[in-house]
Amino acid sequence: MTYIEKHNNKEIQEYFKMLSEDYPTFIDKYIDTKEMQRLSGIGQFCGCDYTKLHSIKYWYSRLDHSVACALMTWHFTKDKVQTLGALFHDLGTPVFSHCVDYLFKDFVNQESSERNIKDVILMSSEILNYLKEDNINLDSVTDISQYTIVENKKPKICVDRLEGIIGTGLVWGHFWNIEEIEKMYNDIIVLNNEEQEKEIGFRNIQLANDFFEGVFKYSIMLQQNEDKFTMQFIADCLKELIDDNLITIEDLYSFSEQDIIAIIKVNKKTKLKWNAFVNSNVLIKTEEKPSNNYYISVDCKKRYVVPLIKTNETVTRLNKVSNRCEELLEKYLSYSDTKYAYIEF
Repeated sequence: MTYIEKHNNKEIQEYFKMLSEDYPTFIDKYIDTKEMQRLSGIGQFCGCDYTKLHSIKYWYSRLDHSVACALMTWHFTKDKVQTLGALFHDLGTPVFSHCVDYLFKDFVNQESSERNIKDVILMSSEILNYLKEDNINLDSVTDISQYTIVENKKPKICVDRLEGIIGTGLVWGHFWNIEEIEKMYNDIIVLNNEEQEKEIGFRNIQLANDFFEGVFKYSIMLQQNEDKFTMQFIADCLKELIDDNLITIEDLYSFSEQDIIAIIKVNKKTKLKWNAFVNSNVLIKTEEKPSNNYYISVDCKKRYVVPLIKTNETVTRLNKVSNRCEELLEKYLSYSDTKYAYIEF
């Protein structure tokens, strides 16, 4: 059975089938390895699944995200090596994902927490054997910076960012359904960008604008204090567990999120706070520093893309030909939430 056939969520099955007209069956043996399966216990949305401050439809894991990225890459390239690179790209992700960047005080770049993918694979006899069987060089699937369809720098679109935006719109933000995603996705083709790199972009300006409307909503969500509070709160819980020798940094790369939450729930320093966090549905926002409450005050990474659009024979960024895109981009870049935020414990 393929990963799609084994999945227990019908909407995710439908979504995955839409991402690629043919399923790359060669990925399944890699998906079944211990290292890939670890990602099934890590949520895609950095801890937002665990509190009523957010409205997430269902569990969507880093494994789901990784498989979706592989399907997208296969759809756009039909290249086995690039597809495996996309599948492996989050192998170094810790539990709660970018919350651990907050633990490491890396709010802006959010790149400190991920382990080197090559190091992870070198510890996996299963993956190494499969790569040998398939006659695939290790470096070719771990250095994904060479594949601009899979990975590139913002504001360019790559499959990692595209899936992150689409998955958020479907599962967390609720601003797209499968039919709307399919219509936009089917318009995307591989283009040459301003640096003559391969990059995915749009053919239809209305669909590109529809997509950017979602990009704006996605990007604002990740700048709002609800998201930043969630990530900082979980980071602080992790710090308390580490300081009290209840877990180690290494455990963040081997445990599941449920394993960590089980420890949080029985630890006297964190269990009551965690219960309040889980049940909170209102975040109090203020410009004045709270005096008697746990609070957050964070400036974090700005995540956004500006898609390419092909008009006649010209390829350019959408904001160059769309006033709506330019307006939303300026609005996003100038956006800031309140300086402080807290919940009442």
